[in-house]
Amino acid sequence: MKEIEKKRIIEDCLQYGSKDQAWAPEFVLYMKSIVMHPAYEGMPDAVKMDGKIQWEAPSNRGGGQYQFTHNKRRDWWKNKAESIGIDTSKDQWISRTAKTIHPTGEKPCKRCGKTMQIAYIYPSNNLINRFKKSFKDTCIISNLEPITEIIQKYYDIYGDTFFDYISRLFSTDQLIIPDFHRDLESLISWISNEYVNKEPTLLSPGVMSNAPDRFDGFHSFNRCCRGKADTGRHVDNLRSYNTDRRVFEFWSEGDWIAADRLMGLVKTKLRHEICFDGNGTPPTPDHIGPLSLGFCHRPEFKLLSRAANSAKNNRMTMEDVHYLLDCESRGIQVVSWYAKPLWDLRKLDVNNNEKALRLSKMLRDNQRNAMYILCKILDAEKFSFLIYLLELKHADKKVEFNNLRAVNFFTAYDNIITESRMTKYSIEQKARRIRIAFDALRTYKLKENRHLLLVEKNIISILINEAISTLENTQTDLNHIDTSIKNILLPKNGVISEDALKQFIKETSLQEIAEFKKTKQILSFAMGEIGRDINAMWNDDRYVRQEFEL
Repeated sequence: MKEIEKKRIIEDCLQYGSKDQAWAPEFVLYMKSIVMHPAYEGMPDAVKMDGKIQWEAPSNRGGGQYQFTHNKRRDWWKNKAESIGIDTSKDQWISRTAKTIHPTGEKPCKRCGKTMQIAYIYPSNNLINRFKKSFKDTCIISNLEPITEIIQKYYDIYGDTFFDYISRLFSTDQLIIPDFHRDLESLISWISNEYVNKEPTLLSPGVMSNAPDRFDGFHSFNRCCRGKADTGRHVDNLRSYNTDRRVFEFWSEGDWIAADRLMGLVKTKLRHEICFDGNGTPPTPDHIGPLSLGFCHRPEFKLLSRAANSAKNNRMTMEDVHYLLDCESRGIQVVSWYAKPLWDLRKLDVNNNEKALRLSKMLRDNQRNAMYILCKILDAEKFSFLIYLLELKHADKKVEFNNLRAVNFFTAYDNIITESRMTKYSIEQKARRIRIAFDALRTYKLKENRHLLLVEKNIISILINEAISTLENTQTDLNHIDTSIKNILLPKNGVISEDALKQFIKETSLQEIAEFKKTKQILSFAMGEIGRDINAMWNDDRYVRQEFEL
């Protein structure tokens, strides 16, 4: 992103907020796209005299030029409802109108920028309590997860026996639960096309209707921040979910489907195992090598209490490093491509906890440099290659762990049983991985990164340009694919639509080509240059912690 564009977006966010609580950039971009959308043509007082969008029109304005904007907009909504055949004499006519005319069916949160759907697809507290009662202490639900993902998660853990719980979980006075004959696709299709549309009390929307107070007819704060807006992504950052979004955000390598599956099983089948730190049960799955430092998301975890796992954060101990070295000696890949050069240079020098912490800090700087390089590839609009790096192929399989158990506070199993899976859920997983990963790059570009140690060398720029040229000179028609997905991954409103991604995945075959491997190798050379420069700072004050206590 050009500096002038970045500056403009930041100024826009501050314009619609304060220095301490600027509106999320995703929301500001969304707001501008909605104001320009034909569905909202003729909205009264859309833009004020100072050029700012008048997004909010509360009913309690005491005076001023826009005192009656609320009433004028209510009349606009009534005319809009009648024009699309909605009876304004019936209850909830205005919310039905807002849902009907909304162009995307989803919106970002004003505070944190998290995009959520406006439909009733998220579990209510009552539904979460039903899961808790049905599965005792194995409930692993986030109220920010779509119900279809929750269903797939529990099916992955319990298999066909999950259908024994369907009636007690989803029954209401208004709905009769059909017999799905233990067919997962039938269940998910019914939930998506019938159950959600009836807006049962067991489900909640991602955002509440708020017309005519808000321009688009919906509350500015999504479910993620509603009620506790001052805490930002307080729920979204929890690590207790079955799918670890950090592997997407940090562009880590590894069998993420198997690793996610095992994370869920730690919380269920291994819930009574003792934690390594001795702080009681249930244990949480700890990545021995932190994802934020560039280690792989792989199906092996150390069992730690929640408190110990949180305290560890992104720091490694000497014991962690030595364990990872042992894994490598057995032919296991533990580190992602962009972290490997630096890891290989320093991993054998770690003989105490201080040096393990020192290496952790260096790998963190290294990871941020990798994100910078990926942003350069994004700026060049080489989307196909970036998607290739996300290893979407893992979504096309279902895994089981034979004889899963805990051995010396680590997960263990005899082997992994793999079964091909080409389902609607696998498409959803791919779309989600793409959206989160690309959102992470866009967010990285918007951050000031004051503490970033950016390694800038001419050879690195040359290698990045060579990588881009390699993709441009391929005989495969990548340009057509990159062009078709550009408006999805770089939308004008700044909000990546998962529905659009799902459609793209269904219609497009992204084949692995030789140029992708060559480009990845070139970027690995660039990371080698970065790794050598960071490695040379081994004794620098940036990384050395004085008077370190073991």
